[in-house]
Amino acid sequence: MLLGVITLANLAALGLAVAAWADEVDHGAELGDTALNLAVTATLLSTAALVGVAGAWLRRKWGPRLYVAAQVIGFVLLLALGGVGPLTFVPLLLAGVLWWIAESDW
Repeated sequence: MLLGVITLANLAALGLAVAAWADEVDHGAELGDTALNLAVTATLLSTAALVGVAGAWLRRKWGPRLYVAAQVIGFVLLLALGGVGPLTFVPLLLAGVLWWIAESDW
């Protein structure tokens, strides 16, 4: 169930990131290069996270590790931009639980 929730959430995040990227390209990047760079970065991180989720579905050890790495990088970027709120810790928590389950022997 955890893997299903993580998969759906990351598919939604990828869709939003691609939509933001397309919006910035269509409207001439009114907010400057920063918004476009953030949209591209979010798209790349979401793609990396989904590759990690696919690896977790296939029961590969690298899958949860890649997912955690993508979530940590995204969190560090949020810290740098000052965008940390109560809900920004949820992906880290879910990634940690997924990694813990994958590394445990049960």
